[in-house]
This record gives sequence, structure tokens and C-alpha cells, in this order.
Amino acid sequence: MQEEKNTDVGKLEGTGRFAMFFRTLTDRRAALLAALLAVLPFLPTLGYGFLVEWDDGGFVTGNPHIALTRENLVHNLTTNLQGVYTPLTTLWLMVDNALFRGNPIGFHLVNLLLYAGIAGLFFLILRRLRLPSAAALILTLLWAWNPCKIETVAWIAERKGLASTFCAFWAMLLFMRGCRRNRVSYAAALLAFIAVFFKPWVLPLPGVMILYAWMLFPRDFRKILRLTGFPVLAGIAGAAAVYAMTFHELSGTRGITPADLAGFLRYTGAAFVPLSLNPLYPVAGFSGMLPELILGGVVLAALWTAGFAAFGRKYGLRLSLAFSAALAGVALPVLSSGNFTNTNYADRYGFLISAVLWSWAGVAGMRLFRRFPSASVPAAIVLAAGYLLAGAVYSETFSDTTLLFARAVAEEECPAKAIDGLALSGLNRDRPELVELGGALFLERAPRQTGPKRGNYETTGTLLVLLAPAMRETPGAKEKLGALLERIDSGRVYSPSAFLARAYALAVDARAMRGDRDGAVRLLKRQLDQKAGEAYSLAFASGLYGYLTGNKEMAVAGWKQALLAKPGDERAQRNLLAAEAMHGLE
Repeated sequence: MQEEKNTDVGKLEGTGRFAMFFRTLTDRRAALLAALLAVLPFLPTLGYGFLVEWDDGGFVTGNPHIALTRENLVHNLTTNLQGVYTPLTTLWLMVDNALFRGNPIGFHLVNLLLYAGIAGLFFLILRRLRLPSAAALILTLLWAWNPCKIETVAWIAERKGLASTFCAFWAMLLFMRGCRRNRVSYAAALLAFIAVFFKPWVLPLPGVMILYAWMLFPRDFRKILRLTGFPVLAGIAGAAAVYAMTFHELSGTRGITPADLAGFLRYTGAAFVPLSLNPLYPVAGFSGMLPELILGGVVLAALWTAGFAAFGRKYGLRLSLAFSAALAGVALPVLSSGNFTNTNYADRYGFLISAVLWSWAGVAGMRLFRRFPSASVPAAIVLAAGYLLAGAVYSETFSDTTLLFARAVAEEECPAKAIDGLALSGLNRDRPELVELGGALFLERAPRQTGPKRGNYETTGTLLVLLAPAMRETPGAKEKLGALLERIDSGRVYSPSAFLARAYALAVDARAMRGDRDGAVRLLKRQLDQKAGEAYSLAFASGLYGYLTGNKEMAVAGWKQALLAKPGDERAQRNLLAAEAMHGLE
């Protein structure tokens, strides 16, 4: 990209050394400065671990297909991960895992570098929108430092959002340059296509490109068609591929409800001033989030008003219509999936949405900023200080899932996912007090639930309350746990593959130790019939069932399968040797 000297510094950049600095700074160097400054508040994430109980386990630490092998490459290219087709994200995580050997610092470093690149690209996009370099830099940093971004940067599993956004911003930048030069950008089309396979939320990007071309050439539809044809074809091809791979999951989308629109309005305000921060706090009733809804309405009204004030009635209307259409388009995938109603406005669902909002603010407000520089710069400084202060406090939330879920369950109306996650953290870290706390919270909040959800709360809570003392080896606790397992409905347990697997292992071990072979066999059969556990647990249970019933072939096969799921497991190796020495039934 040709480097351009920034001669149009405007009143916002003032005079003296500050103005001279920007006059001599090229766009590329200013973009590099934006990238370096953007990641400064997020440097502590380099010391964070994996959020194992919150998707990092499914994507990395507990992913059986994370090793960089030909078989795993084929598997990841032909299947979905957690219901979404993100093959390039999975491939990148496979490469990271091979390079960093499971060390989280490497994964976090890549996230930071990606985020720096995103900030640099956003700065260049703002420059293409004719913002002076100082204004573009200030707006880029405000956009980047918003605490809503912490979740995406600190969460390794959200590599998909970072990578797709990087490709989308790069594609948009190349497209904008091509439009200004009246040239078709094939590279922009290719990048837009690639971005889809990191995360499909970027599918509306070609629509944003059409709106940009329309703003430049409002009456030349032939030129618009020529410039946007290849990106649109790339978007259609990407959408077709995603649909072919995820049509079962896409069938779960639904119509947009008033609650979705309220969540979107809440997000609009939070893109500038987040009034509350909690990654798992559900959308409250309309009265509960009224201040946030009012803020969102004020933001939209201000953007429309600023556009008219800056550009007059005719062009201001076209500008506001274009940005409003872009905003609605990029929000559509999130709205139709209902994500605005089951989570907060964290930017893991809205990088493109917040980018449209801040670009709109920059374009519509530039003349006002130039007219009132003495008020604009202090306001930006105050906002940036608030972002940094809130971010410094909030960032630690994502250093460990125990902290993350503990923060979430502190809210009286937290979702089941938060309580479940806290108990899972206790299970994985062998902290029975957290498991017991999770059970108590489920039971305490069960009466406030309705329908099947109430039964799920009660069943899970009862299980966890008995599982915790069994983990502590409390006398008689494992026997009570075993009695519960013989009558429990596994379909009503949250995270059954984790909680039930551990519960069955403890209860079976207790019965086997006291010589109750029939009782142990009965529990093992129930576990296998209900498929209560992940691959390793079920394989181990199958081996033990075969051993206790004298079926040598089943015992050997089960423990061999357990070793495939968890290579080097000493228990499975020891039991396999015992099974191979059996002289029972075959």
C-alpha cells in the first residue's frame, strides 16, 4: 500500500509538536503505533492459562483431534466444532499446539498479535473514510480499549473471532482502496471468503462493501456491480459451504423477537459506554436493563443527528441510511441465533458491529470534533481513562475459570451455565468445596425455575451435594452416591459426561472395595447404557465391566480403548495387564 503523508491534520490535531508529529508520520507508521498502543492493556493476558471449562477445553486441552496429523486435518476439515464450521480456526490452533506444546502463553501471544493487527487495520479503514490521522488514532484506541474487547482477546477459544475479523478488516481495506482507484479487488474477495472459515459471522461483509460503493457512486449501479461482484460471489460461496456443513445447526435459528432487539440496543450503547460487565450474565427484563436501553437509543439518535448536522439533509440521510443498513446487516447473524438474549454484549459476538458504530461516529462526528476540539480531546481522554480503569479490574476475570464463574454466580439471576461451570472447575481441580457450592446453588435456585428446567436444577444439585463428600472420602458418602446413581435420570444432569463419570467411578470403586461385585456391575451397566461419561471414562468402565463379569475380550478391548483416549494412563495399563492374564469367559 502506498504510504501517504498526512497533511490534513485539521484543528483536532492542534499545533506545535503534536501537529508536527502527525504531519511527518506516514499512515503505515501510524497504523503500527495504533497496533502497539492497542494491545498494551491486554498484556497481562500473557500470564493467563486456558479457560478449560469454558471452551478452551473443547478447542484445545480436551480436543482429541488437536494433534497435527493427516487424520486430524481430514477430521477437522469435514466436521463441525461445537456446532460451527470453523476449519481454519481449528487448523491454526493445531499449529499453535504443535509449536507451543500446550503452553498457553504461546496461544495468548498469537491472540495479542492478531488483535494488534486488527487495530492497525481499523486505523487504516478510518483513514480511508477521510478521518485525519490524529482522530483516526484516537478513535482506534478508544474502540480497542473498550473493556468489552477483553473477553475475545483473553479467551483462546475465541481465536475464531480474532482471525475472522483480521481477514474481514483486511478485505474491507483492500476493497476501499480498489473503489477509490476504480479497480476490482480480487484479493478483497479472497480474504472475505477465507474469513468465513475462521468464523461465519463475517458473512454480511459483502453487503457492507456494497453500501460503501453506493456511498461513493450513488447513481452508477453498473460500477457498483462491477466493483462488488467478486466479493458478493465469494460471500455466496462461503455461505453455501457453511450451510452445507452446518445446516442442522442453522435450522435452530429463529425469528427475531423484541428481546433480541432490546439486546441489540443494549449492545449499541455498550460499544461506547459499558454500564455493566459480566460474561455470563443473562439479559434481564426490560425494566432491569432500562438504563442500557436508553443509552443505546441515545447513541443511535446522536449518530443520526451528527450525520445531518455535519453533511446536511441530503447527504446526511444517505450516510445515516448506509451505516444503519450496515449495522443491521452485520448484527443479523447474531440476532437470528438469539445470542443477544443469552449473553451480554461482550464483543465476542460483535467486533464488526462495534467497528461499524465507531466508524459511523468518526465520519458523522468529524466536523463537530473539528469545531469543538477543546471539548473533544478531554472527553476522549476521560473515556479512555474509564476504559483502562475498568479493564484493569475486569481483565483478571478471564485469568481462570474459577474466577470467571464465581463472578457470574454472584448475580442472583445467573444462568445455569455459570453454576455448572463453577462446579466443573471444582471437579477438575479437585476442590470439592466448589462442587458442593455449585450443588447448593442449584438447589437454592430450583424453586424459581419453571418447567423441565426446575427438575434439571434439582437433579444436578442433589448429585453435586452428594458428589462433594464422596470426593473428600467422607465415610458413607460413596454408598449414598451409588444409591442415587441407581435411580437418577442422567438426562436431567448438566455436564453429565463430567459429573456422572466421576460419580460412577467413585461409587463403583467403593462397592468393589467392599466386595459388592454385583452392585458394582449393576452401576457399570447403568453407566454404559446411559453413556454417562466421555470417551475415556466409558472405555474404562467397559473394561472394568468385562473384568468383573469374567469377559476377558471385553476387558482387554475396553482398556485398550481407554489407552487410545488417554495414552500412558497408568491405571489403564495396569488393568490391561491384569485383563490379559485372565482365564475367565471369552
